Amino acid sequence: MSRLPIISDKPSTLVDAQDRNISYLRVSVTDRCNYACTYCVPEGGVPMVRRERLLTFEEITRLVQIMAGMGVRRVRLTGGEPTIRKGLVELVASLSQVEGIDEVAMTSNAHLMESMAAPLAKAGLSSVNVSLDTLEAGPFAQLTRRGEIDRVVRGIDACIKAGMRVSTNAVALRGVNDTEVVALCEFAWDRDIVPRFIEHMPMSSGDAFDAAEQFSSAEIRSALFEHYGEALVAEGSDQGKGPARYWSVAAGTRGTRRVGIISAMSEHFCSTCNRLRLSATGKLHTCLAHDDALDLKQILRGVSATDEQIRVAIRGALSLKKPGHEFDPSGAGGPAKHMISIGG
Repeated sequence: MSRLPIISDKPSTLVDAQDRNISYLRVSVTDRCNYACTYCVPEGGVPMVRRERLLTFEEITRLVQIMAGMGVRRVRLTGGEPTIRKGLVELVASLSQVEGIDEVAMTSNAHLMESMAAPLAKAGLSSVNVSLDTLEAGPFAQLTRRGEIDRVVRGIDACIKAGMRVSTNAVALRGVNDTEVVALCEFAWDRDIVPRFIEHMPMSSGDAFDAAEQFSSAEIRSALFEHYGEALVAEGSDQGKGPARYWSVAAGTRGTRRVGIISAMSEHFCSTCNRLRLSATGKLHTCLAHDDALDLKQILRGVSATDEQIRVAIRGALSLKKPGHEFDPSGAGGPAKHMISIGG
């Protein structure tokens, strides 16, 4: 299959006002999810948008082509839960053929991956981050409100079998999964995949956020050091591939195992941000933690919208990208948008 050409302009880089190079685009394909995790969805749920308000796959592909011509090299599909959007395999196939895009990845809860992993991999999906906050069936069901841990594990194994790179993501919560740091690592390492831990972020004030549940990056490392001792060694970040900082553990005959920590709250990484986020309704968010957004769908669906108009609008939005977030450990400083609506 021939690759879709770059829709290019010059120069072919996206640089914001802080001189950060933008090469990574996260695309939410739906605001719906088959789970309702407590840290992502408020108790009463959130209003869902009508299908006609979502970007079509053709619109998503066009925007990715344009941004590939501006320097974007990695695309990650998110939700809600991306696998519940009908036709997702076809979207992955389309995006993987865009000239200039080096990787199409996804973040998923893996609930449907047992059957979808193979066709997604064949379409061009190269990696998956799977949300896995606990290995205990009861707490897992309680945290996700409707999840099935056994089904998720089968989904993870299906992704591995399909040849995709797999990581697990656990939102670190004191009193919920703080005693499972080593167990979650061992689960991942037994499958030769990478576990990652994410500090809980205060998004919309309507979401459940309890400052007492905060389990910091330093505490995660402490739990690892307590178990693995001097075998735990700092590595740093994978340049350009996301905000996680990695540590490795020399595990004897099992080789070296890596673990990542995303420390948005206690050890900021905003100065190295290389990301833009496109919502399912076509809003371009330059920062997860702020509500200002550019309505690209309105431009796309305007009369005779040109690629140059879209490029100018994107550069204008990027020029206003803020230096960093204003999250506060108390829970203040977050945006009004919910995590489920932007895909993290």
